[in-house]
Amino acid sequence: QTAQSFVPTIFEKEKSLRRTKALKQAYNSFFKAGSIFGSFILGLITFIPFLSRFFTTDPFVIAKVQGAIPGLMTFFAVGGLMCVGEGMLLGQKDLRFLGRMYGAYFFIVPYIMLRLKKRALLGIQDVGIGTMWGIFSIYQCIRVAIWHVRLKLLQKRTERETLSF
Repeated sequence: QTAQSFVPTIFEKEKSLRRTKALKQAYNSFFKAGSIFGSFILGLITFIPFLSRFFTTDPFVIAKVQGAIPGLMTFFAVGGLMCVGEGMLLGQKDLRFLGRMYGAYFFIVPYIMLRLKKRALLGIQDVGIGTMWGIFSIYQCIRVAIWHVRLKLLQKRTERETLSF
């Protein structure tokens, strides 16, 4: 969450073209760093099938772990971008938006998980670790998309405000 440390010093400056460009440059730099971090973690996850055999010889367990890999890869591939988005929003003090979004997530995610549990208990759907990581991956991707769309909207607002001077 480095962005939340550096962005306030830029954001709190008087509105100007220089400030607008600095916010955009900070976002682009953090986006690149988040992408590199996600790629690195993604690379590490590819070793899980190889490492699994050092922890268990049970083929059922190995199969379950391997079933979780797509969800893990998706979740962690965008994890750096999630941190970038959230850090930039925190740095720009967009706390009302973040609060509302996390308030919504607080109800939506448990609702989805409880529905999934109900389907599993009724025998409608086989739910395993892969299914759970798949749900978490969808949640992560939605957060990343929402954070970055919000940041684009804030950047456009900042550019409009700069032009009005």
